[in-house]
Amino acid sequence: MERWKDGATMGQGTEDPEEVQARDDRDYLQACRRVLAAGVLARDRAEVLAIEPGRWPRGAVHLRDRIASPASRSSPEAELEMLDSGQELQAGLVDAIEQLIGQDSLLAEALLRLQLDCARVRYVFEETAMRLREDPLRFAHSESHGRLLMRLSDARMGLRAGRLDEVRALVAAFRADMEEHARTMDVRDGRRGGETS
Repeated sequence: MERWKDGATMGQGTEDPEEVQARDDRDYLQACRRVLAAGVLARDRAEVLAIEPGRWPRGAVHLRDRIASPASRSSPEAELEMLDSGQELQAGLVDAIEQLIGQDSLLAEALLRLQLDCARVRYVFEETAMRLREDPLRFAHSESHGRLLMRLSDARMGLRAGRLDEVRALVAAFRADMEEHARTMDVRDGRRGGETS
């Protein structure tokens, strides 16, 4: 029977070191995700939900319900649920923001901040996972994330400055870039549905 250097016998209750490392990496990533969700996203979520429901565009009320998350009211579970919604939630937020530009700057800015921070948290999580497994595509993926975040940041600044036509163009460009990222980057890397960024 083969023995390891520390005297343990292989096949008798020992674990594969690579499996242990992979499990530790997953646990670490989930812990990081919970901390980020409980902080930044909890603040953004509370700000959005503090705005009267009647101000939401009629076609976006279901998004507010999802953000309110009746199935899991306690933080960070509700924030994690939002993150797991992935591209579907991101696309819905873009639709709502487009409808609000020039109509309700308060709600539009709150939704932009929520969208930006959701994207940041998701991207940090994805990029860390790719780095831990030494994925050779992580640099291109990270650059794509950077472009998406820049679109949202610029849109938020434009909204604050009252440059509404610029904001509309930036939000439309974000939508196109997000769809392209999901189609090329995320599908190629095996992420689909709730796992897409």
